[in-house]
Amino acid sequence: MAKVLSTKELFSKKKLKFNVRISQEDWHKKYQTDDLNQLEEMCLKNNTHLTVNDDQSILLEYISPAIIPSRCGKYQVFINSLLPTKQLNPKILNFEDDSEIPEEVVSELNEIAEKITTEISWRKGDILMIDNTRILHGRRSFADDQRDIYIRLCSPAFSF
Repeated sequence: MAKVLSTKELFSKKKLKFNVRISQEDWHKKYQTDDLNQLEEMCLKNNTHLTVNDDQSILLEYISPAIIPSRCGKYQVFINSLLPTKQLNPKILNFEDDSEIPEEVVSELNEIAEKITTEISWRKGDILMIDNTRILHGRRSFADDQRDIYIRLCSPAFSF
């Protein structure tokens, strides 16, 4: 009988692989270019493998460890892009060997994240800055058309 690995052991042994297919029209908009050479350069700079299909759609493949050393080197830290990706686009993320990430692992991670969540009681004029290399962070949905939200280097949890 095979030994069942803990989530930490599993992520120590297996890397994550993100595979995204993007139509020609959509990658032109997303990357604000129609120049394949420029797109290839962007992918190289970001350690992303690019495949261009006959219809000029693209396939992007990015491989990343799920656990990395912290900047200070004292701790191993979890790369939480797994959680929103599995929620929003579950088919694009597997392990590097193309095996699926078990649902019980995703559930365990979501339970832990919820357990350690601290809600922010926002007041007018508040600003929150987070070092996302040290803090697992996210956002809850909200409805407030009088509120300005500025986000840098992430995907918003709402449409503009």
